[in-house]
Amino acid sequence: MKKAASILLLFLTFASLTYLVSRGIHSYTEQSNLEKHANGKRSYEQRCATCHQSNGEGIPGLYPPLQSSDFLQEDKHRIINVMLQGISEELIVNGKTYNGVMHPVYASDREIADMLNYVSMRFSNGKHTFTVEEISLLRELHSSHSSN
Repeated sequence: MKKAASILLLFLTFASLTYLVSRGIHSYTEQSNLEKHANGKRSYEQRCATCHQSNGEGIPGLYPPLQSSDFLQEDKHRIINVMLQGISEELIVNGKTYNGVMHPVYASDREIADMLNYVSMRFSNGKHTFTVEEISLLRELHSSHSSN
């Protein structure tokens, strides 16, 4: 009986330590990501949070959520295009229809990449990573199409 109790105590101690270490690593990683995305967060709060809210939940019936959004997780180039060109067509996000208008975001390629990386990390589990080069390329493609 004493041996079984000792083994159980050893197992519980190991499980507790494993949990504490993993929580510490998760907390460190989360803090590191927040620091890495500080510029994107600042830009998001200034430019996007009024409609999409700081928590990314949007305003039901008016502005779609970014938090766990199927729209954000599908096509990263479409997300960039929405940022660069805005959107005024019907959207379906997480099964709900939105008919609002989002104006283009007038910002540098770096600022847009930072905002999108923050949004991806914060609200979509980092599914996509956005580069300045991608933003620049899509911006160039749009400007060459609109001038033709």
